[in-house]
Amino acid sequence: MISAFGTGGPYANRVGFDGLGQAMSGNMFMSGTPDQPVKAYGPFIDFGTASFSAFGTLAALYQRQKTGKGQIVEGSLFNTGLTIMNGTAIEQDAIQRNRVSTLNRSQTSAPADTFKTKDGWVLVQSVGGPLFKRWANLMGEDCWLDDDRFKDDITRGDNSAAISERLADWCADRTSQEVLDAMEEVRLPAGPVLSPQQVLEDPHIAAKGLFQPVEYPGLDKPAPVMRTPVELSETPGEIRSRAPTLGEHTGQIMEELGYSADEIAAFRENRIV
Repeated sequence: MISAFGTGGPYANRVGFDGLGQAMSGNMFMSGTPDQPVKAYGPFIDFGTASFSAFGTLAALYQRQKTGKGQIVEGSLFNTGLTIMNGTAIEQDAIQRNRVSTLNRSQTSAPADTFKTKDGWVLVQSVGGPLFKRWANLMGEDCWLDDDRFKDDITRGDNSAAISERLADWCADRTSQEVLDAMEEVRLPAGPVLSPQQVLEDPHIAAKGLFQPVEYPGLDKPAPVMRTPVELSETPGEIRSRAPTLGEHTGQIMEELGYSADEIAAFRENRIV
């Protein structure tokens, strides 16, 4: 059973979509800028709720195998948002940090931000002293390794604006590929900011066959549907059939439940199904 806010509590009867989970969990507040909260384009609350609910269903099935007793499995968009943002809530409760958003710049490590290149954008993400040392050497800023502002992840996060400014200047004079090549040479995590079309053309996706072409009504060519994101060595997942159109299998399901053709027709006429 999945809902916006779950059963019980003052919000139980409210309706909602993915965006409410993002807004009411602290995620939107911590995204964008202080002047403009930002909702993620990808509906990660929806997908996260589905994943958590599948996890709960599997746990319930496992328990039933041991006890023979079933149970209600309940997920909600709000619970998913709170789970994903729990670390931020814990930090606020513990030390009253009162953080505000800094767009793509991390507040707990550095360098970790998006940077404009001569022909696009890249994201560089660094956590930990060894990676910062590699970055400082690459930038020719060895003196920063003895600077108290950058002695650990927390202080680097507190002073991340200065680090991002230095890397932004460096990236501005290079193409995205030049930046990525240099980062890969010193083993610093970095990647391009890809458009949806560039995602479709990505060589890693093609080499691994991550998208499976699936025919769907109304499309003039197969849709590139992502395969099972978790890869199992012995029992890999596969897409056996396309997603149904709205109500496509209603009649079949009702028949399997024992309803007659006349009963199903009556349900449809009365807009019950």
